[in-house]
Amino acid sequence: LSTQLKNSRYTNTQELAFSFLALGKLAQNANKSNVSATIKVNGKVVGNFANKDVTVGNAKLKGKNVTINSSGNGTIYYYYETEGLSSTGKYVEEDNYLRVRKEFFNRYGQRLNGNTFKQNDLIVVRISIASLQNMEIDNVVVTDMLPAGFEIENPRITEGRDFDWTKNRAYPQHFDVRDDRINFYLNPSNKEKYLYYTVRAVTKGKFRMGPVSADAMYNGEYHSYHGAGEIIVE
Repeated sequence: LSTQLKNSRYTNTQELAFSFLALGKLAQNANKSNVSATIKVNGKVVGNFANKDVTVGNAKLKGKNVTINSSGNGTIYYYYETEGLSSTGKYVEEDNYLRVRKEFFNRYGQRLNGNTFKQNDLIVVRISIASLQNMEIDNVVVTDMLPAGFEIENPRITEGRDFDWTKNRAYPQHFDVRDDRINFYLNPSNKEKYLYYTVRAVTKGKFRMGPVSADAMYNGEYHSYHGAGEIIVE
C-alpha cells in the first residue's frame, strides 16, 4: 500500500478513501494481537512490552547490541532514530529515491580536484540534486556539513556573487546558514538542478568534512547521503 501511494503523484478521492479503509483494517488486525516482548541491551533487560509503548533512551543503546525477544500471537513494531555524525566519520552512503552530490569550483568555474586548499581561497560549492523517480518530491532539505576550516560567506550579510558560468541553477524556497552547515529547502524533480554557495578557507590544518545529504522532511525513506571525507587547508 505504501509503495503504491509513493508511485502515485496524484490520487483521486476514491483512491484516498480506499487507502484509509485498508489502513483501518490493518489497525484492526493489529489490535487483535496478543504479543509481549523483552528488550535487552548487551544481554541485560532494559524494558518490557505488554501492549503499551516502551521507549528506551539513547544513553542505554549507544554502541551496544540490542535484541527484542517476542512471544504470543500477532505483530510487534519497533523503530529507532539516530542523529548527528559518528566519531569515526563512518556513515551509509546511498541514494534512495533521491540523488545528491557535491563538487568544488574556483570563482572562474574550474573544477577543483583533490582535498587541499590554500588559506583565504574562495571556493564555490556546487550541489546537484534530483529525484530518482518520475515525479517531484515535496519538502526536501539539503544539508551540507562543513569542515571546520571552511567558513560560509553568508549572502545575507555580504555582497552576493552571481557567477556567469553557473548553469541549470535551482532557487530554493528557503535557505538557512549556520556555523557548521547550510540548509536548502526545495522540491526536486527528476531533472537535475544545481545549488551554489561560496565558502572561504580560513583556518590551516586537516579537518573532517561531513556528507552532503538530502532528506524528505516528512518521509525519511526518501534520502541521499554522499561525499564525506577530509580536507587540508595550507
